[in-house]
Amino acid sequence: MPTSSRSPRLFLRVLLVIGLLAGLLAAKYRLHVEGSNKRVEIALEWDEVSRLAQFSHQPVSRILQQFHAVHVTALVVQEDTFTTFEQSGVIHPTRMAAPGGRSVTFITGLSQSLCSRIHSELAARGIQDIDPVDPNSPVAATEFIADPEKGTNVLVPSFSVPVDYANLRTIGLGLPPEALRFAAEAHLDVAGRIGNFPGVSPESAHNVLKNLADEGVSIVIFNGEEVLGYRDLEPQVSEMLKSGSIHVVSPTAFPQPDRDLAYGAVEFGKQKGDEKLAAKLKGDLIRVHSIQAGEMGQLDREEAIDRFAKAARERNIRFCYVRLLTFAGDDPVGENIKFLNQITRAINHGSALVGGNLQFGLARRFQETHTPTFLAPLIALGVAGGLVWMLTLITPLPEDRLRVTTIVLCIVLPVITVALGDTGHRLMALLAGIVMPAAACLYTFPALEWAESPLSPKACGRSAIRALLTSSGITAIGIVYVIGLLASRPYMVHVSQFLGIKAQHAVPLLLVALVALFGGTPRVGETFESFKKRAGSAYRAAMSEPARFGTLIFGLIVLAGLALVIARTGNDAGVGVSGSELKMRAILDRIMPVRPRTKEFLVGHPAFVLGICWWLRGRRRLAVPAVVIGSLGQVSLLNTFCHIHTPMIISAWRDVIGLIVGSVIGLALFFIGERIAGTRGEPL
Repeated sequence: MPTSSRSPRLFLRVLLVIGLLAGLLAAKYRLHVEGSNKRVEIALEWDEVSRLAQFSHQPVSRILQQFHAVHVTALVVQEDTFTTFEQSGVIHPTRMAAPGGRSVTFITGLSQSLCSRIHSELAARGIQDIDPVDPNSPVAATEFIADPEKGTNVLVPSFSVPVDYANLRTIGLGLPPEALRFAAEAHLDVAGRIGNFPGVSPESAHNVLKNLADEGVSIVIFNGEEVLGYRDLEPQVSEMLKSGSIHVVSPTAFPQPDRDLAYGAVEFGKQKGDEKLAAKLKGDLIRVHSIQAGEMGQLDREEAIDRFAKAARERNIRFCYVRLLTFAGDDPVGENIKFLNQITRAINHGSALVGGNLQFGLARRFQETHTPTFLAPLIALGVAGGLVWMLTLITPLPEDRLRVTTIVLCIVLPVITVALGDTGHRLMALLAGIVMPAAACLYTFPALEWAESPLSPKACGRSAIRALLTSSGITAIGIVYVIGLLASRPYMVHVSQFLGIKAQHAVPLLLVALVALFGGTPRVGETFESFKKRAGSAYRAAMSEPARFGTLIFGLIVLAGLALVIARTGNDAGVGVSGSELKMRAILDRIMPVRPRTKEFLVGHPAFVLGICWWLRGRRRLAVPAVVIGSLGQVSLLNTFCHIHTPMIISAWRDVIGLIVGSVIGLALFFIGERIAGTRGEPL
């Protein structure tokens, strides 16, 4: 249904096809990487497992065997600190004064093995202890206790640290050997949780990470509010956590494939330094989803299960850090096993065609896509062709101006893409996200020459569906451009993301609204001068239209709704989702393979169908606003694929289901309205 003064020229079509083919080839590389990493690791926290064993009166080894049977493959083990040792009663710290006004912490109550361990961990962190039996040390102390067997006093291992205990309390002292032993015996992977510490240096950071790897730890998840090395040492720490940097020593009781220590980036964790560290790693990490202990207590079972299932299926999460559901009841172990079994079933539900059929085992990093660099400038040529085409759908460009504009854009856009690297790719993706949905809506924008008289309701419905499919096909070209431009690992693991998500929503809507305000798209054969006069006349007529109260209220409601939609876009949306909408989403998740987006199937697509039907039926005062609102559906179709960390198969299902359901709703509303209003339309 072309409405431009001239059909897109052959050269523009060639540019669009070149970009489309390049984008499809890049998408193939991304699809291969997505398909090669379908393994999800389920992990439990050692402290919780140990507590469950104590209060259920069962051996830890038996509980771990039962958990392993429901696909638990890892233990998350937190490092010990002076505080945890003090609370458990194995050490007794004392603050003492030393010459020069310094403070010294004197530690007693140690076993010989624990003393050696603390010595080693402090040395790894660059903290040297003081030998108390050295007469030159600032503190010389000896402690004796009674030995009931020998009836004599024995020397207790002790030492001093030249740090005030207030600053020493949270210093990490390595992972508890007991936890590592049980993990190895149960054939479980280990994820170590360690914290940042004062005075960290590249050498001490490497020592701490190397100690973890030597103990068989394959994933490090940082504790507290900071990553290791925050601030300023993130680049050095990232080098230590890249593939091939620090090799993991396999426990003899649990031989593992060759692995390197990996960074476990907690989704929504917001630790200080996390973004910088992840950016330096360029996606060479493992994404972790976890529910904090406090939040876990507020969620019901189904919500928690849904959280982990969606994380694995829809956001490329490959490490699920699960906290136990309960420690109460007659059979807490059985309840937690049931809970874990429900999580794994939800993750693995359905075939690979709907994002299911995931496996369980050791988590792996996503590989880089290695997309050929020459594809991006070719896609930029397609974006250039789309931009020129969109301009011809807004205004009839003179032949010479059209030629010059095309040549300039075909030079400038590929150069920007290559010269600016990743930033250039993001800019081209944003431009494609704006241009192609706008062109799709303008190409099918209602024109006077479509029909001289109202069509039958059935004919209107068929034409509306054809128009929607045509628009969606044009938008799909833009989808391929975005996929191709951002087909790299950092986007797939959400280290990098689409640039300008709100602009991608707002600008196409604004362009379609302006075209409607100025009288529609150019007519066939219309010159620039005649178009300018017609647009000016339409604008003046719109501005002089008397303000009707009903029209004003309706307009305000529409504007408020569109503003709300745009405000809710993006990863840090300022407006949350209502409780009723959350319930509706939950119902859709249960009855559909993939839940479609609300703004598509309830707003955009039905409005588009209604707009076309009303126009062809002769109800043109209603048609134009509906088509403008309906452009939201095309914008959202492309926006779905801007979430690169969502597997392509999930995004495809989401768009297709949204189109089908939205079309049905639109047609149903149209036919119901026709039945109520009768068959007589408004005059042309």
